[in-house]
Amino acid sequence: MTLALPRVSISTRRKLTSILLAVTIFSLLAGLTAFATRRPMVYVLIDSIFVGTGVGLFEQFYVQSLRGRWLRNMHPLLSISIYTAVVAVLFVVAVHLSHLLTWRFDTLPIAYRRLPLALPLVIAFSVIGIVVMRTAHFIGIETLFHLMIGTYHRPVIEEKVLLFLDINDSTGLAERLGAVQIKSLVGKFLFDISKPITDHGGEIYLYKGDGLIALWNWDEAIRGNKILRAIDAVFAAVRREAAAYLREFGVVPRFRIGVHGGEVVVSEQGDTKRAIGVYGSTINIASRMEEAAKAHGVGCAISGDVVQALSDGERRLLPLGHEQVKGISVEIPIFEYRVDDGPALGRPARAESPPRVEIPV
Repeated sequence: MTLALPRVSISTRRKLTSILLAVTIFSLLAGLTAFATRRPMVYVLIDSIFVGTGVGLFEQFYVQSLRGRWLRNMHPLLSISIYTAVVAVLFVVAVHLSHLLTWRFDTLPIAYRRLPLALPLVIAFSVIGIVVMRTAHFIGIETLFHLMIGTYHRPVIEEKVLLFLDINDSTGLAERLGAVQIKSLVGKFLFDISKPITDHGGEIYLYKGDGLIALWNWDEAIRGNKILRAIDAVFAAVRREAAAYLREFGVVPRFRIGVHGGEVVVSEQGDTKRAIGVYGSTINIASRMEEAAKAHGVGCAISGDVVQALSDGERRLLPLGHEQVKGISVEIPIFEYRVDDGPALGRPARAESPPRVEIPV
């Protein structure tokens, strides 16, 4: 009899990878600082483990959590300054902890005398470590890894689920708010909805104007209807920030989502600046699903291919009919995913029998 090991989800794997990256970087930097100030090797090890683990947990369970959004949203230089102060505090605590664990309080005065040298080193190394971490998160740890090992140096066919998202009536909002305010609103909006997507196993493929494209591995999106839970989380994030939107801009952004999945070609693109690109008809049909959501006046439209693969019993998936998409030989069944978007976001009014439309290419 064989025991099946539980499968680790992509979102969990990303969190563990993020923690491991922070622990590795700051363990090395704390160890270098302790070594440079001529602390005994046992203290170097304790300092490294404590500071690295402390920063890793702080990064994942505070900075990357809902509580830490204020730190992620502030000016980078100020954010780095606050982060560096946290690392310096952890190092000072580690100095005391190492003497407590070894029960060598007689050498503590020596450590105090070396702090004026150690703290500038901690600050300098911390800035380097934070910049490295932020760069990795900016590019995407997985994307950076695939670029380094050349996973997609040659085109690879994979199954993906793609989500297209756009703000409703962005042109009207721009006229009402002005260029600077609409840029601030879109910036806040994209900031608010990105984390719910990545927390549910998605990856931000591209920010485009007033929206974004996100993608999931097919199995990850379908398992436990995770793509639907991600959509729920996106609407919930905007609803949670409704008061802030009204206070800052006088309006809560309303938006629409289109989802489709299937085979895509994934390949590296570019030369001096490299990225990983996704190609194929699947991404075009996903874009048309977002246009279908607009045409039918619904918050979220999902293709029949994805709906068919989802778990049964999802009562909020309602058929909208079939659409003929130019360039596609067969009609595509479309479903509405009726999101409980609450009074703050509302639901666009639509006819009882939605009109049959042809979506242009």
